[in-house]
Amino acid sequence: QDTILSDLQAGNIDSAWFLDVTRISAYKALTNYHLASNTSSPNFEAIYFNLNNPILKDVTVRKAMAMAIDQNALIQNARHGQAIPLCTDHGPAYHPGYQAKAPCPTYDPVAASQILAQDGWIMGSDGYRHKGGKTLEFTYSTTANNAWRKADASILQGEFQAIGIKINLIYYPASIFFGTVLPNGKPGQYDLAEFENSFGYDADDSADFACNQIPSAANQFGGGNFSFYCNPQLDKLFTAELSTTDVNARQQVFDSIHQIYLTDFPFVTLFAPMDLAVAKNNTHDYKPGPLGASETVNAWLWWCNGKC
Repeated sequence: QDTILSDLQAGNIDSAWFLDVTRISAYKALTNYHLASNTSSPNFEAIYFNLNNPILKDVTVRKAMAMAIDQNALIQNARHGQAIPLCTDHGPAYHPGYQAKAPCPTYDPVAASQILAQDGWIMGSDGYRHKGGKTLEFTYSTTANNAWRKADASILQGEFQAIGIKINLIYYPASIFFGTVLPNGKPGQYDLAEFENSFGYDADDSADFACNQIPSAANQFGGGNFSFYCNPQLDKLFTAELSTTDVNARQQVFDSIHQIYLTDFPFVTLFAPMDLAVAKNNTHDYKPGPLGASETVNAWLWWCNGKC
Protein backbone atom coordinates (compact mmCIF):
# COMPACT_ATOMS: atom_id res chain seq x y z
CA GLN A 1 0.00 0.00 0.00
CA ASP A 2 2.89 2.39 0.69
CA THR A 3 4.31 1.80 -2.80
CA ILE A 4 0.92 2.23 -4.45
CA LEU A 5 0.33 5.55 -2.71
CA SER A 6 3.80 6.79 -3.64
CA ASP A 7 3.28 5.83 -7.27
CA LEU A 8 -0.10 7.57 -7.33
CA GLN A 9 1.37 10.72 -5.83
CA ALA A 10 4.08 10.63 -8.49
CA GLY A 11 1.50 10.01 -11.25
CA ASN A 12 3.31 6.85 -12.36
CA ILE A 13 0.29 4.53 -12.62
CA ASP A 14 -3.10 4.79 -14.33
CA SER A 15 -5.23 3.00 -11.76
CA ALA A 16 -5.08 1.00 -8.56
CA TRP A 17 -7.60 -1.26 -6.86
CA PHE A 18 -8.23 -2.87 -3.46
CA LEU A 19 -6.87 0.15 -1.65
CA ASP A 20 -6.53 0.80 2.09
CA VAL A 21 -9.67 2.69 3.11
CA THR A 22 -7.88 4.28 6.07
CA ARG A 23 -5.84 6.31 3.57
CA ILE A 24 -8.84 7.70 1.74
CA SER A 25 -7.90 11.29 2.62
CA ALA A 26 -4.60 10.84 0.81
CA TYR A 27 -6.38 9.41 -2.25
CA LYS A 28 -8.86 12.29 -2.27
CA ALA A 29 -5.94 14.74 -2.20
CA LEU A 30 -4.61 13.39 -5.50
CA THR A 31 -5.41 16.05 -8.09
CA ASN A 32 -5.03 13.84 -11.17
CA TYR A 33 -7.15 10.89 -9.99
CA HIS A 34 -10.74 10.15 -9.03
CA LEU A 35 -12.15 7.55 -6.64
CA ALA A 36 -14.13 4.57 -7.91
CA SER A 37 -15.99 1.79 -6.13
CA ASN A 38 -18.73 -0.73 -6.82
CA THR A 39 -21.71 -0.52 -4.47
CA SER A 40 -23.03 -3.93 -5.60
CA SER A 41 -20.86 -5.75 -3.10
CA PRO A 42 -21.17 -9.52 -2.59
CA ASN A 43 -19.02 -9.39 0.54
CA PHE A 44 -20.15 -9.08 4.13
CA GLU A 45 -18.24 -8.32 7.31
CA ALA A 46 -19.68 -10.21 10.26
CA ILE A 47 -19.25 -11.33 13.84
CA TYR A 48 -19.57 -15.09 14.31
CA PHE A 49 -20.65 -16.41 17.72
CA ASN A 50 -18.77 -19.50 18.90
CA LEU A 51 -21.61 -21.65 20.22
CA ASN A 52 -19.11 -23.93 21.95
CA ASN A 53 -19.26 -21.23 24.64
CA PRO A 54 -22.26 -22.15 26.87
CA ILE A 55 -23.16 -18.51 27.49
CA LEU A 56 -23.48 -17.84 23.76
CA LYS A 57 -25.94 -20.70 23.38
CA ASP A 58 -28.44 -18.27 24.92
CA VAL A 59 -30.12 -16.54 21.98
CA THR A 60 -31.08 -13.59 24.21
CA VAL A 61 -27.40 -12.74 24.66
CA ARG A 62 -26.79 -12.96 20.92
CA LYS A 63 -29.86 -10.86 20.16
CA ALA A 64 -28.86 -8.19 22.66
CA MET A 65 -25.43 -7.92 21.07
CA ALA A 66 -27.01 -7.54 17.62
CA MET A 67 -29.18 -4.70 18.96
CA ALA A 68 -26.15 -2.94 20.49
CA ILE A 69 -24.32 -2.48 17.17
CA ASP A 70 -24.49 0.90 15.43
CA GLN A 71 -23.81 0.01 11.79
CA ASN A 72 -23.56 3.62 10.71
CA ALA A 73 -20.80 4.31 13.25
CA LEU A 74 -18.81 1.36 11.91
CA ILE A 75 -19.28 2.41 8.29
CA GLN A 76 -18.43 6.07 8.79
CA ASN A 77 -15.61 5.72 11.31
CA ALA A 78 -13.92 2.36 10.69
CA ARG A 79 -14.61 2.06 6.95
CA HIS A 80 -14.46 5.82 6.21
CA GLY A 81 -17.76 5.55 4.35
CA GLN A 82 -16.58 2.70 2.10
CA ALA A 83 -19.34 0.20 2.95
CA ILE A 84 -23.10 -0.08 2.73
CA PRO A 85 -25.63 -1.22 5.37
CA LEU A 86 -26.41 -4.94 5.35
CA CYS A 87 -27.80 -7.35 7.94
CA THR A 88 -27.82 -10.66 6.03
CA ASP A 89 -25.00 -12.60 4.38
CA HIS A 90 -26.10 -11.68 0.84
CA GLY A 91 -24.94 -8.33 -0.50
CA PRO A 92 -26.65 -6.49 -3.37
CA ALA A 93 -24.54 -8.30 -5.99
CA TYR A 94 -26.63 -11.44 -5.50
CA HIS A 95 -29.82 -11.96 -7.52
CA PRO A 96 -31.31 -14.13 -6.17
CA GLY A 97 -29.98 -13.76 -2.64
CA TYR A 98 -30.08 -10.09 -1.71
CA GLN A 99 -33.13 -9.12 0.35
CA ALA A 100 -33.61 -5.37 0.13
CA LYS A 101 -36.20 -5.20 2.92
CA ALA A 102 -34.80 -7.75 5.33
CA PRO A 103 -36.10 -7.39 8.93
CA CYS A 104 -32.81 -6.04 10.29
CA PRO A 105 -32.17 -5.62 14.03
CA THR A 106 -32.85 -2.08 15.25
CA TYR A 107 -29.97 -0.33 16.95
CA ASP A 108 -31.34 0.07 20.46
CA PRO A 109 -28.81 -0.32 23.31
CA VAL A 110 -31.47 0.57 25.91
CA ALA A 111 -33.70 -2.30 24.79
CA ALA A 112 -30.65 -4.56 24.55
CA SER A 113 -29.83 -3.81 28.19
CA GLN A 114 -33.43 -4.49 29.19
CA ILE A 115 -33.60 -7.94 27.63
CA LEU A 116 -30.28 -8.89 29.24
CA ALA A 117 -31.63 -7.81 32.64
CA GLN A 118 -34.82 -9.80 32.02
CA ASP A 119 -32.61 -12.78 31.17
CA GLY A 120 -31.00 -12.56 34.61
CA TRP A 121 -27.82 -10.71 33.68
CA ILE A 122 -27.52 -8.07 36.38
CA MET A 123 -25.23 -5.05 36.08
CA GLY A 124 -22.49 -5.07 38.70
CA SER A 125 -20.53 -2.25 40.31
CA ASP A 126 -17.69 -3.05 37.87
CA GLY A 127 -19.87 -1.96 34.94
CA TYR A 128 -20.40 -5.49 33.61
CA ARG A 129 -23.26 -7.97 33.89
CA HIS A 130 -23.16 -11.09 36.03
CA LYS A 131 -25.33 -14.18 36.41
CA GLY A 132 -24.82 -17.34 38.44
CA GLY A 133 -21.27 -16.38 39.35
CA LYS A 134 -20.32 -15.75 35.72
CA THR A 135 -19.41 -12.48 34.04
CA LEU A 136 -20.75 -11.57 30.62
CA GLU A 137 -17.25 -11.52 29.14
CA PHE A 138 -15.95 -12.71 25.77
CA THR A 139 -12.78 -12.94 23.73
CA TYR A 140 -13.17 -11.04 20.46
CA SER A 141 -10.74 -12.29 17.82
CA THR A 142 -9.91 -11.06 14.35
CA THR A 143 -6.98 -10.60 11.97
CA ALA A 144 -3.91 -8.55 12.79
CA ASN A 145 -2.27 -5.79 10.70
CA ASN A 146 -5.52 -4.31 9.46
CA ALA A 147 -6.05 -0.71 10.54
CA TRP A 148 -9.76 -0.38 9.70
CA ARG A 149 -10.67 -3.72 11.29
CA LYS A 150 -8.79 -2.75 14.45
CA ALA A 151 -10.86 0.44 14.54
CA ASP A 152 -13.96 -1.64 13.92
CA ALA A 153 -13.22 -3.94 16.85
CA SER A 154 -12.50 -1.00 19.14
CA ILE A 155 -15.87 0.62 18.32
CA LEU A 156 -17.68 -2.65 18.96
CA GLN A 157 -15.83 -3.12 22.24
CA GLY A 158 -17.22 0.22 23.41
CA GLU A 159 -20.74 -0.53 22.17
CA PHE A 160 -20.82 -3.86 24.00
CA GLN A 161 -19.40 -2.28 27.15
CA ALA A 162 -22.31 0.18 27.05
CA ILE A 163 -24.73 -2.71 27.64
CA GLY A 164 -22.53 -4.40 30.26
CA ILE A 165 -20.55 -6.88 28.18
CA LYS A 166 -16.78 -7.09 28.61
CA ILE A 167 -14.79 -7.70 25.44
CA ASN A 168 -11.14 -8.75 25.35
CA LEU A 169 -9.57 -8.14 21.92
CA ILE A 170 -7.08 -10.57 20.37
CA TYR A 171 -5.47 -10.07 16.95
CA TYR A 172 -4.08 -13.13 15.16
CA PRO A 173 -2.01 -13.35 11.96
CA ALA A 174 -4.43 -14.40 9.22
CA SER A 175 -2.68 -17.75 8.69
CA ILE A 176 -3.21 -18.68 12.35
CA PHE A 177 -6.69 -17.15 12.61
CA PHE A 178 -8.11 -19.07 9.65
CA GLY A 179 -5.73 -22.04 9.86
CA THR A 180 -6.15 -23.14 13.47
CA VAL A 181 -8.09 -20.71 15.68
CA LEU A 182 -11.44 -20.79 13.83
CA PRO A 183 -11.47 -24.53 12.97
CA ASN A 184 -10.53 -25.52 16.53
CA GLY A 185 -13.45 -23.53 17.95
CA LYS A 186 -12.02 -23.27 21.45
CA PRO A 187 -13.80 -20.76 23.70
CA GLY A 188 -11.24 -18.30 24.97
CA GLN A 189 -9.23 -18.43 21.74
CA TYR A 190 -12.33 -16.89 20.24
CA ASP A 191 -15.84 -16.43 21.49
CA LEU A 192 -16.63 -13.83 18.85
CA ALA A 193 -14.78 -13.79 15.54
CA GLU A 194 -14.85 -11.02 12.95
CA PHE A 195 -13.93 -11.48 9.30
CA GLU A 196 -15.12 -10.77 5.76
CA ASN A 197 -16.74 -13.41 3.57
CA SER A 198 -18.65 -13.99 0.32
CA PHE A 199 -19.83 -16.95 -1.76
CA GLY A 200 -18.43 -16.35 -5.24
CA TYR A 201 -20.89 -16.15 -8.11
CA ASP A 202 -23.75 -18.12 -6.54
CA ALA A 203 -25.58 -17.15 -3.36
CA ASP A 204 -25.60 -20.64 -1.85
CA ASP A 205 -24.31 -20.20 1.73
CA SER A 206 -24.68 -23.76 3.00
CA ALA A 207 -20.90 -24.23 3.22
CA ASP A 208 -20.81 -21.71 6.05
CA PHE A 209 -23.86 -22.65 8.10
CA ALA A 210 -25.00 -26.23 7.34
CA CYS A 211 -24.71 -28.81 10.11
CA ASN A 212 -22.33 -30.97 8.07
CA GLN A 213 -19.97 -28.02 7.61
CA ILE A 214 -19.02 -27.83 11.30
CA PRO A 215 -15.29 -28.58 11.70
CA SER A 216 -14.57 -31.71 13.71
CA ALA A 217 -11.58 -33.75 14.81
CA ALA A 218 -12.11 -36.05 11.84
CA ASN A 219 -12.85 -33.22 9.43
CA GLN A 220 -11.12 -30.25 11.03
CA PHE A 221 -10.79 -28.21 7.85
CA GLY A 222 -13.77 -29.60 5.98
CA GLY A 223 -16.26 -26.84 6.63
CA GLY A 224 -16.64 -23.14 7.21
CA ASN A 225 -19.32 -23.26 9.90
CA PHE A 226 -17.20 -21.48 12.49
CA SER A 227 -20.22 -20.63 14.62
CA PHE A 228 -20.65 -24.39 15.25
CA TYR A 229 -24.34 -23.76 14.65
CA CYS A 230 -26.66 -26.61 13.66
CA ASN A 231 -30.30 -26.05 12.76
CA PRO A 232 -32.18 -28.88 10.94
CA GLN A 233 -34.77 -26.39 9.68
CA LEU A 234 -31.99 -24.34 8.09
CA ASP A 235 -30.52 -27.47 6.47
CA LYS A 236 -33.89 -28.16 4.82
CA LEU A 237 -33.87 -24.67 3.37
CA PHE A 238 -30.35 -25.15 2.03
CA THR A 239 -31.56 -28.29 0.26
CA ALA A 240 -34.51 -26.35 -1.16
CA GLU A 241 -32.44 -23.46 -2.55
CA LEU A 242 -30.00 -25.95 -4.10
CA SER A 243 -32.83 -27.91 -5.72
CA THR A 244 -34.12 -25.28 -8.13
CA THR A 245 -32.79 -22.78 -10.65
CA ASP A 246 -35.98 -20.70 -10.56
CA VAL A 247 -34.90 -17.21 -9.49
CA ASN A 248 -38.11 -16.29 -7.68
CA ALA A 249 -38.36 -19.63 -5.90
CA ARG A 250 -34.75 -19.40 -4.72
CA GLN A 251 -35.28 -15.84 -3.50
CA GLN A 252 -38.22 -16.96 -1.39
CA VAL A 253 -36.04 -19.64 0.18
CA PHE A 254 -33.20 -17.19 0.81
CA ASP A 255 -35.68 -14.86 2.52
CA SER A 256 -36.69 -17.74 4.81
CA ILE A 257 -33.01 -18.47 5.50
CA HIS A 258 -32.50 -14.82 6.43
CA GLN A 259 -35.46 -14.99 8.81
CA ILE A 260 -33.66 -17.69 10.79
CA TYR A 261 -30.43 -15.69 10.83
CA LEU A 262 -32.26 -12.58 12.03
CA THR A 263 -34.13 -14.33 14.85
CA ASP A 264 -31.61 -16.96 16.03
CA PHE A 265 -28.45 -14.89 15.39
CA PRO A 266 -25.69 -17.45 14.73
CA PHE A 267 -23.81 -14.43 13.40
CA VAL A 268 -24.36 -10.69 13.03
CA THR A 269 -23.55 -8.87 9.81
CA LEU A 270 -21.85 -5.51 10.33
CA PHE A 271 -21.89 -4.10 6.78
CA ALA A 272 -21.03 -4.86 3.16
CA PRO A 273 -17.52 -3.53 2.40
CA MET A 274 -16.84 -1.78 -0.90
CA ASP A 275 -13.43 -2.21 -2.53
CA LEU A 276 -11.84 1.18 -3.11
CA ALA A 277 -10.09 2.08 -6.37
CA VAL A 278 -8.70 5.16 -8.13
CA ALA A 279 -8.09 5.98 -11.78
CA LYS A 280 -6.66 8.96 -13.65
CA ASN A 281 -9.18 11.71 -14.35
CA ASN A 282 -9.02 11.24 -18.11
CA THR A 283 -9.92 7.54 -17.75
CA HIS A 284 -13.60 6.88 -18.37
CA ASP A 285 -15.91 3.92 -17.60
CA TYR A 286 -13.41 2.51 -15.13
CA LYS A 287 -15.50 0.54 -12.66
CA PRO A 288 -14.17 -2.52 -10.81
CA GLY A 289 -16.60 -5.41 -10.63
CA PRO A 290 -18.20 -6.68 -7.43
CA LEU A 291 -16.79 -10.21 -7.35
CA GLY A 292 -13.29 -11.43 -6.62
CA ALA A 293 -10.16 -10.08 -8.27
CA SER A 294 -12.15 -8.06 -10.75
CA GLU A 295 -10.56 -4.67 -11.33
CA THR A 296 -10.42 -5.33 -15.09
CA VAL A 297 -13.84 -6.96 -15.42
CA ASN A 298 -14.98 -4.30 -17.94
CA ALA A 299 -11.60 -3.28 -19.37
CA TRP A 300 -12.94 -3.30 -22.96
CA LEU A 301 -15.17 -0.34 -22.03
CA TRP A 302 -12.37 1.88 -20.74
CA TRP A 303 -11.40 4.88 -22.82
CA CYS A 304 -9.23 7.93 -22.34
CA ASN A 305 -9.02 11.53 -23.49
CA GLY A 306 -5.67 11.40 -25.23
CA LYS A 307 -2.98 9.35 -23.55
CA CYS A 308 -4.03 7.49 -20.39
